[in-house]
This record gives sequence, structure tokens and C-alpha cells, in this order.
Amino acid sequence: LNGQSFAFNGYLPIEKADRIKRLRDLENRSLRENQTQLFIETPFRNNQIITDILEACSADTLLCIAADITAETEFVKTAPIREWKKNKPDINKRPAIFLLHKYR
Repeated sequence: LNGQSFAFNGYLPIEKADRIKRLRDLENRSLRENQTQLFIETPFRNNQIITDILEACSADTLLCIAADITAETEFVKTAPIREWKKNKPDINKRPAIFLLHKYR
């Protein structure tokens, strides 16, 4: 992921169709601008946003999920979407941040 050029996008839309569109827009922006896209979600919707990311994004797009940062239960992992589809984490109700980056 590009640590020198990134954009924080806050919360994504609540409605699924709007959220999927926004995820695709963020993925395209990351490719076009070589810029990592960061966003957050209300913890009780984390598992749903992961499902939507896996549906919306290309297999080779990198996704980083960082949950419970600085806690004993901290979870930070970066992998291509294809790998996340094999082993989707359960981070329901855990504070998290999501990072996307698609390379050429």
C-alpha cells in the first residue's frame, strides 16, 4: 500500500448499492492516482462492509484491515481480495480501519 499518498474517506454510504458503487469508485481512484484509500465503518457493520468489499473489488486489489489497534486483540493484515475471500475475518463490533489499493 502507498504510505506516501493516501486519502481518508470517512464513512461509506449505508445503502448497499451506494456502498458498492463507492467502493468501486475508491478502487478506481487508487489505481488512477496511485493512492491508498482509507475508510471506516461503524463496528457493528464491519462484517457487512468486508462482504461488500469482497463483492465489489477486483481479486488483485490489496485490502488491509486493522482492528483493535493498540489492544491485546489487535489484528492487522494486508492481502489481495482473492486471499480474503478464502478466509474472511470476523471483526464484528471491533473498531477498525480499512485500506484499499489497486495497482496496475
